Amino acid sequence: MIRQTRRRLLLTYSSILALILVVMAVSFYLILSGVVTRDEHSRLEKAGKKTVQEWLHHTTGASSKESVDHPRAEGMEWKFFQSDQFAVVYDDQGRIISTSGDRNPLMAADLSRQLLQAGESSPYLRMEHQALEGHNVYAVYRADPHDGRGSVIFIAEDVTRHVSLLREMKWLIFGLTILLLLLASVIGHIFAGRAMVPIIRSLQRQQEFTADASHELRTPLSVLRSSVEILEEQREQLPGLHQTVLAQMKDEIIRMIRLTEQLLLLARGDSGMLQLRQESFDLHQAVYAVTERMKTLASEKKIDVRLEDSLPEGEFLFQGDPDQLSQLLYILLDNAIKYSSVGGVVTVLASKNGDSEVELSIQDKGCGIPTENLSHLFERFYRIDKARSRQWGGTGLGLAIAAQIVRHHGGQIQVTSQINQGSTFTVTLPLYKTIHGQRGNNHAL
Repeated sequence: MIRQTRRRLLLTYSSILALILVVMAVSFYLILSGVVTRDEHSRLEKAGKKTVQEWLHHTTGASSKESVDHPRAEGMEWKFFQSDQFAVVYDDQGRIISTSGDRNPLMAADLSRQLLQAGESSPYLRMEHQALEGHNVYAVYRADPHDGRGSVIFIAEDVTRHVSLLREMKWLIFGLTILLLLLASVIGHIFAGRAMVPIIRSLQRQQEFTADASHELRTPLSVLRSSVEILEEQREQLPGLHQTVLAQMKDEIIRMIRLTEQLLLLARGDSGMLQLRQESFDLHQAVYAVTERMKTLASEKKIDVRLEDSLPEGEFLFQGDPDQLSQLLYILLDNAIKYSSVGGVVTVLASKNGDSEVELSIQDKGCGIPTENLSHLFERFYRIDKARSRQWGGTGLGLAIAAQIVRHHGGQIQVTSQINQGSTFTVTLPLYKTIHGQRGNNHAL
């Protein structure tokens, strides 16, 4: 439970920090990209306006005697362009009638084709060109001079450095984000550990108190039980009411003794003080012995307990604690008998699951368990019907102890149930081979 809680805290801290870092990184990149793009558009618009003015001045003769029929496109000067800016002018037939210099990349066949195919939905577009000097990217702005000839002017700027800068910044931000996420995970782990300190201390105190209280209660409860048994020897001399009270006292004392023993077992398991024996024993014999003993309890309700042992023939050795596994079967069988109807059937199945696992199932045809209660069955003190559990001497700790035993043996326990059709508890345990008292390879059978 402590590990799960710490893992959840770590996940929560790390997720919050990761979300903040990712939002900040993405926001920074988008802002930087937006600033660069707006700067490009601003420069291109200025260059476009200047180009339109110069083009109209040279082609329409606004300041002299020239007319539209005698344009002076060849006299257009492009000195106002920067070294990384270019321009090309097309007529209404798609022919180039003027360019800004001889080494103009916009005159390349692939770029010229893209310019002519560019739509009018947006005046801005990005174009890529593979030249001898490398892969270049151009931001292009379309301007309509309205010179009466249907001319179209395209002004471009080499933004390869800007694109490279944005790409480098993207990877830099990505790398820093990953580094900061790792740092956030470490910080989250530290914070989760510090947050768990008071919880761990509180849980340790609770475990110590439970163990101490259970241990101290065992002696006075044993004395009370002995006293009641002595009084039972003179039971016939007591009035009827006193006999009833005496019987109730004995039942409650037995229930309290069982409760203290279960609490002590759980407390030792939580604190790691529970010593499990690791020895090989015959699983056939263990399952058979428990089933036979529980038949006596089942006979009081006329319940038939059946054993279907499909384990391999011969001595089937299993490594674990025989007492703990016997207690596991006692708990599950006792639970099945309690909740079975009079005259019902409880079936114990033992089988081998592959080469590395053994499976034990206890099936009953009782009242069943509601679906919403299945996930809480193995919680401590959880009882579906508290009145009936108390009537049968239940404490709500049996299934919790069963789950603890299975967990300590490295197995899993599951339950399936349907109302008025019964329940099935399935325990899956790993098989191991013992060599000189050490855990070795999987048991091969």
